[in-house]
Amino acid sequence: MKPKIITVTGGKGGTGKTLIAVNFAIMFKNLGKKVLLIDCDVDNPNTYLLLSGKLENQKEVSFFLPEFNNDICTKCGLCAENCMAHAILQVKDQYPIPILTLCSGCKLCYKLCPVKAIISSSKVIGWTYETKIRDIDLWVGELKVGEARSAAVIEKLIDNMEKEIETNPDKYDIVILDTAPGAHCDVEKGISTADYVISVTEPTPFGALDLRRIIKLIKLLGKSTKVILNRSSLLGNKEVFLRELSSDGINALGDIPLDKEIVNSYAIGVPIMDENTKFDTNGKGYIGFERVFNNLLEWTNIKVEV
Repeated sequence: MKPKIITVTGGKGGTGKTLIAVNFAIMFKNLGKKVLLIDCDVDNPNTYLLLSGKLENQKEVSFFLPEFNNDICTKCGLCAENCMAHAILQVKDQYPIPILTLCSGCKLCYKLCPVKAIISSSKVIGWTYETKIRDIDLWVGELKVGEARSAAVIEKLIDNMEKEIETNPDKYDIVILDTAPGAHCDVEKGISTADYVISVTEPTPFGALDLRRIIKLIKLLGKSTKVILNRSSLLGNKEVFLRELSSDGINALGDIPLDKEIVNSYAIGVPIMDENTKFDTNGKGYIGFERVFNNLLEWTNIKVEV
């Protein structure tokens, strides 16, 4: 049986998206579930830090770059005519010039060239890592400094996930994807593969604005989503904020209030919901996580063995 895929996302940075993804992974593990956590925030991956882990098993992510052999090229223009990214400039009767900063890496020019004048080259744009922390399998993507092709690193992570699920459908019960903030192509890739999407926000004007942007993207992709209001006691307007969401047809999974215990857990890299937690299980943060997680189980219809 294939695992259920839950994507945790959010339009605004700093809302606690990764904190929630990590603690949900821990809570599923506590229930005896086999969990894979994937960090798709390749510009700023920090799931492993919240778990006090280390990045291991580094593998390079390469990106296709076209090289032109002008000794063979007939200047037919087929490559430039069919490049959807407009990454090949060709003036009539002149050799084509690749504009590598625009290249999407699709390899269409390489495949179309009738005389094989385009050579397949590549460069390293990032890395993937695979490790195991606190009985959770963790995959992390990291974009190389100075590169802009973050989507290619995320595609590699998702391709690896899909191959793993196809080859070993029973290996995992739950896959949790932690996306980057925003509503761009990197985030779209994490949402598109999900069975359920959790949107994390905060009760601020910017939180509300960016939440509506990400909700619009999720609906365009035809996915089901519910919202978690993190730091819900921040400005004392939780009820008003939730009512406004409800009036817009946005359903809440629950809220997690500000809590010193959550801050401490974040600082020392020990999830507050760890099975052997030393944090206050009667604290506002702990109870908030329990309540939201129970709502998640009901929403996703994930069975819990008693």
